[in-house]
Amino acid sequence: MNSDYTPTVINNKLKKSIHVLVINDENSRQTIVLDQEKYSIGRDPRNTIALTSKKVSRIHGTILRRDDVKNQTFSYWLLDGDLKGNRSTNGIFINDKRCLVQELKHEDLLRFGQEVEGSYYLVSDVSELSDLQSKDYQNTPEPQGTNIGHSLHHQSAEKFETLVISEPMVELFEESQRAEKSSQDNENPEDSSQADELAKLASFPELSPNPIIEIDWEGKITYLNPSAIKKFPELERDKSNLEHPLLIGLVKSIKNHGSNTNLFVREIDIKNQVFEEYIHYLPEQKLIRCYVFDFTKRKVLEGQLKESEQRYKTVLNQTREGIFLVDCNDKKILEANNACADLLGYRLDELHCLKLYDLLNLSSAQVDERVNFLVENKSNTKKNVEILSLLNKENGFVSFEASSTLISYGDQRIISFTIRPVSLEVEGQTMIQQDQGLFDLETGLPNRYLFMEQLETAIANTHRSQGLLCLMFIELELDKKINQTKNYRLKSNLFEGFSKRLRSSLRAGDTVARWQGSQFVCLLPQVKTIKDIGKVSNRVLETLRPPFFLDHQKIYIKTSMGITIYGEENNSSSLLLNNSQTALNKSKESGSNNYKFFDPEIEQEIERLLRLEKLLFHALDKKEFSLCYQPIVNVKTREISGVEALLRWNHPELGGILPSQFLPLAEETGLIVPIGEWVLERACFQHRIWLKNNVINKPIHVNISNQQFQQPNFVNMISNILDKTTLSPEFLELEITEQTINNDLELAQKTLKDLNQIGVRICLDDFGKGMSAIGFLKQFKFHTLKIDTEIVHNLADHPQDIAIITAIIGIGKSFNLQVVAEGIETKSQLKLLSDLGCEEIQGNLFTSPLKMDDTTNFLANPSYTFN
Repeated sequence: MNSDYTPTVINNKLKKSIHVLVINDENSRQTIVLDQEKYSIGRDPRNTIALTSKKVSRIHGTILRRDDVKNQTFSYWLLDGDLKGNRSTNGIFINDKRCLVQELKHEDLLRFGQEVEGSYYLVSDVSELSDLQSKDYQNTPEPQGTNIGHSLHHQSAEKFETLVISEPMVELFEESQRAEKSSQDNENPEDSSQADELAKLASFPELSPNPIIEIDWEGKITYLNPSAIKKFPELERDKSNLEHPLLIGLVKSIKNHGSNTNLFVREIDIKNQVFEEYIHYLPEQKLIRCYVFDFTKRKVLEGQLKESEQRYKTVLNQTREGIFLVDCNDKKILEANNACADLLGYRLDELHCLKLYDLLNLSSAQVDERVNFLVENKSNTKKNVEILSLLNKENGFVSFEASSTLISYGDQRIISFTIRPVSLEVEGQTMIQQDQGLFDLETGLPNRYLFMEQLETAIANTHRSQGLLCLMFIELELDKKINQTKNYRLKSNLFEGFSKRLRSSLRAGDTVARWQGSQFVCLLPQVKTIKDIGKVSNRVLETLRPPFFLDHQKIYIKTSMGITIYGEENNSSSLLLNNSQTALNKSKESGSNNYKFFDPEIEQEIERLLRLEKLLFHALDKKEFSLCYQPIVNVKTREISGVEALLRWNHPELGGILPSQFLPLAEETGLIVPIGEWVLERACFQHRIWLKNNVINKPIHVNISNQQFQQPNFVNMISNILDKTTLSPEFLELEITEQTINNDLELAQKTLKDLNQIGVRICLDDFGKGMSAIGFLKQFKFHTLKIDTEIVHNLADHPQDIAIITAIIGIGKSFNLQVVAEGIETKSQLKLLSDLGCEEIQGNLFTSPLKMDDTTNFLANPSYTFN
């Protein structure tokens, strides 16, 4: 649909394009030239572009101009709703696709709601604009104001926002002025009766209840009607007061608007009163005519309406039942409260992007059938109560007791849904009584019955996803004096404050409930690693540690926490609860303000990981990292064909820490990026020394992590390090894996191309581990293949892997690549690989990774055997 689009230039010396918006509805067609920074579109007549259809929102959309200063261009963008985040009811469609925000391009087809259509054009000359304007029409007799938005210079931009309103009084006055001029020019005595009529019409301004002011282009007041003199006597006393709020900026704007006969509108505040001033520049008479309307009462009503709306939203959000409103027409969720968002695990803004189809466990046809049934039976005022299965954010279905009611709002039909979790039944009796509810009255948290429903659902979802689930029991220990006091209000406030802190320390999708007395229980339904559980546990303790200030006293509390994790054995709700309470007792026995896991081995592993992560943040600054090197040997020529740099961490207390232990932590925390840069610079610097001393004349290999490769400045960083260390690019070989390329194929293609252009060698590591690596050999330029270590190690137990290695060697040779088998530990592996034709070997059979000095000696005097 879109033709080639050239952005409009900002530079006046270049050829400009005219931005044009054409609006069509049932009664009219308007051609609007866009030349300002902002336009509001909607049913409200105060919008810059006012629409007459009842099926568009009050403020349906916003057009914003976006300048590209660098390229000296600008373009217009269309947003759904206003700039405060309020979206339209029926949406905005561009080329039949719904959009929230999108740049407008030439020949875009627009639709506002269901009846109003539009088109956007970029025209290059006035003749094209005239062709568009020639097709405009207006079927209704009501006078319309211009839809081209302008603003006048003023100290406050808000006071000068252009509106599009057609006032009959203004139109009548303009007509009377034209009639008066015509009567003065008419010298035919036969037309005296017509002149009398026109004279009567000309007296209209004198009778108008609204102030009318005229000033000349020098700024002097030439006319005030009686209403203006009465309302603003200061203008009568000083007819050159250009600083008056009604006159300020008018003369200065003659340069921009003096030749324009359109009507401009601005809002003025004068002594706690609000006025709308309609401004008309009259170039023939060199006059500026202003019509002033008092809108103070309307502003007060608008404020009261806004306050009433805010009160309604506050009450809606404080109720503990989930409530959401659905448009019967498009099934879109119009409104929802916080309780609904919490029950379904969504944020409020996420809920507003959904439709009823996205929540109900029904087909689209069944949803439409239910909605139609409610609409057809609207005379039945009785609430429809049923059990509904709703989809939460984790894609798990949860059952709710739901009541629905049809609401008519103007010409819109809305269904109000109220949801609450389904009551549990034990041996035929309802556990949740009608007067008991699902929430604890003292804290506002879910009670144990609602929590059990959430726990059962979470266990089922975790079983399907094979993820982690964590359960925490937390007990608040009160001081004896507080515990024995009869001040129940103090205790209640303490429990309420405790529950708020506890809730704030967890994630949005986690559940906190009051179990009984001073015991609380937390459910973490989706956890990535056990280390994350440790982080959450520490955050909970830190959040609860500070004292509470209640009734002019400082109250200290103590907490104990017991934790268990869902696993193969802990796979039922009862067992999880029992194990958590057992862990809670262990925590209480070991002292307050701590946590204990049911499985002590998990607790030790979490503590180890958290400590390692903490130490890792300082390892680079404390210079605890070092490099070891392992040579690559050509078994055919018996020469060293390269050397790989390997990172090591030596902590002063913990000693040597294996890369398999700290590298995943570095990836997770993002520290791998600065650490990887340090490895590259150190390896290049050392290799430059070896080359200078003729120790080796082959490249050095450096492993690149996923995060490093995805950095936008990765290629520049490599170039800078090569310049800094004065190492020639052909002596650096970067090892990347198939997974790194798969993360972003487009980025990989650009990055590898740039690396090849600067002369850096590329090695595809862990070849044979994935299924798409062979295809990469056609797409990207590599120099070396490294056979996956796991395949090499499995040769003795899995003879079928011999065929895989044979194929890899053949593929490598066909692409003219070096093929390296790493991880060689035994002579039998060496012999087998040699027989298969693999010439490049790396592994502990020749030498384990060596420190820098030992590597230098080894490279200068290599000692290894091939027999």
